[in-house]
Amino acid sequence: MKIEYAVLADAAQAVGGKIFILGGGWNVFRSASYPAPVQLAVAIGLGFASNEIGLRYPVKIVIADEAGVPVVPELNGQIETGQPAPDLPKGLPVKVPLAWNVSLAVPRPGKYGIVVTVGSSQADLAFDAIFVGQKVQFGPEASVPPTERGN
Repeated sequence: MKIEYAVLADAAQAVGGKIFILGGGWNVFRSASYPAPVQLAVAIGLGFASNEIGLRYPVKIVIADEAGVPVVPELNGQIETGQPAPDLPKGLPVKVPLAWNVSLAVPRPGKYGIVVTVGSSQADLAFDAIFVGQKVQFGPEASVPPTERGN
């Protein structure tokens, strides 16, 4: 069994053996203030050889900040391939899509890592949270009234 792909997206669904992704492939989250709410999804494609069908595999997804501190409780679960459809030729590999949607508060600007582990296979994703918007200046200049700043 291996993770064939993992994509960071705005939303995802695994339906009927297919993965449906909305707003996929991003790596930068922008906000004018923190903590900032975000809705994100991890879309995963798993590949199983014919001899791996019918077994259960542990699934774990962790989202953590630069220091390795989780920002949401880690997801722990299991996935089982079930049996292939009767019309599939014997020995054909099985593909299983998996989608995980979560809402969280990004605590501050910085780098965030997402580690997906299924069985002994691992995929690493990441995104950078950055500040956008009007910058506020602090210091001696900030206390001067606007009419005296020369602009």
